[in-house]
Amino acid sequence: MANRSIMLAGAALSLLAACSGAETKTAAPKTDAEKLAVAAEIATLMSDPKMVDQMFDGMGASAMAAMPQMCAQEAPEHVASCQARMASAEPIIKQVMGETMDEAKTLMPDLMNTLGGIMAREYTGEELAAMKDFYGSAEGKSIVQKQPAVMTEYMGKVMETMQPLQMSVMQKMMERLNAMPEPAAPN
Repeated sequence: MANRSIMLAGAALSLLAACSGAETKTAAPKTDAEKLAVAAEIATLMSDPKMVDQMFDGMGASAMAAMPQMCAQEAPEHVASCQARMASAEPIIKQVMGETMDEAKTLMPDLMNTLGGIMAREYTGEELAAMKDFYGSAEGKSIVQKQPAVMTEYMGKVMETMQPLQMSVMQKMMERLNAMPEPAAPN
C-alpha cells in the first residue's frame, strides 16, 4: 500500500511538473565528443534554412543596390556610359549573383560543422547546455527567424556608411599610383 501511494505521488508530481510548463534542462556535456554533438545541434538551431535564404537574398539585394555607386568612380565624362553598361548588364549581374548565392548555400552544412567545432572548443559544457536550451526555446527560435531582417538592415547601413570611405580610399590610391614615376625600362 505504501509503495502504491509513493508511486501515485510520484506520478502526480511528474504530471504536475509537465502541466506547469517546467522545461527540461539540457545536461551539460562532459566529454569533447558530447560537447561537439551539442554544439552541432546548436549550430543547426541557429541556422534556420529560411534564415540562410533570407540572409543571402539580402546580401544579393545589397550588392545590386551598390552597383550604381561603381560608376561614381569614373571620370565625369564616362559616368553616363558606365551607367548604361550597368543597366544593360543587370540581368547578367543578377544571374551571376544568384548562381553565387546558390553555391554559397551548399557550403552551409560544412560551415555549420565548422561553427560547431569552434563552439565545442570555446564554450564550456554548461554554456553549451544553456545555449541549446535557449535556441530550442520559442524565444530562441523567434530570434533566429528575425535575425536575417536585422542583419540585412544593419549590413545595408554598414555599406551605406562605409561606401564613402571605400570611394575615398580608391580615389587616394589612384591619385598616388598616378603620381608615381614610370618604372625604368628593363635593360
